[in-house]
Amino acid sequence: MPEVFTRDNIPLKYHITGTGPTVVCILGYAMTQDEWPGRMISRLSESLRVIRYNHRGISGISNPDCPFTIPTAAEDLHDVISTLTDGQIHILGYSMGGMVGLEYALRYPQSLGRIVLISTHCGGDAMIPPNPQVIEEMGTEPSSLDEYLNRAGRLLLTESFRQTHPDPMSWFVDYGEPANPAAIREQYQAMDEWKGVYSELPRIIAPALVMCGDQDVVVPPENSQILADAMPHATLKIMKNAGHGFIFEDPVQIAEMVKEFFG
Repeated sequence: MPEVFTRDNIPLKYHITGTGPTVVCILGYAMTQDEWPGRMISRLSESLRVIRYNHRGISGISNPDCPFTIPTAAEDLHDVISTLTDGQIHILGYSMGGMVGLEYALRYPQSLGRIVLISTHCGGDAMIPPNPQVIEEMGTEPSSLDEYLNRAGRLLLTESFRQTHPDPMSWFVDYGEPANPAAIREQYQAMDEWKGVYSELPRIIAPALVMCGDQDVVVPPENSQILADAMPHATLKIMKNAGHGFIFEDPVQIAEMVKEFFG
């Protein structure tokens, strides 16, 4: 798999599919690029050039002098975009990836066409946190595949979806190399320590589509309202009967909505 190198020479694996305007997909917490829903990526690739890439450390290669933080990830995103694109790009950020996308949009507004923010928040004191039980569960490290799947199902998917799809192996059908546990811990700390960008959101003038599930227990949907209210050209879409991971529950519908927004 090809790699792009960051300014401090850390390799980030990436994959490109499709042709058309470029959209860069930014991973959520603990994900690898292969975990984007395949049906979502294939549908986007029908009319877009889709770039997926891993955050630093996911493959076990990191720089102790440059730990993973949300601002660091935004600079890594800049390195990916500078290497693999020429001209304006769109961004699609899921969960933690939306936080990275917000940092990037503020640092490099001239390169940004449109931005989609899915199941994310602005960070800092303005952010509405999940309940303490959810925070505690997110910080644990599952000891087996079954434990991992069941925890992911509880956090990301609605109870009604799990009931109609009783086989946990059907919930997340796309996967590749496992993420390095040390990188996952670093990502969790990065989100916890992120100072946020609420006061700067009015400076993001790119058209934005802010999407959330009305049953999200990880990032309460009020956070998407905060983003949409603060960004000058934002549209809010609240998905009904949907959890934090609604991209896994209905990947084709989400892809069609994103394609329409990117034009």
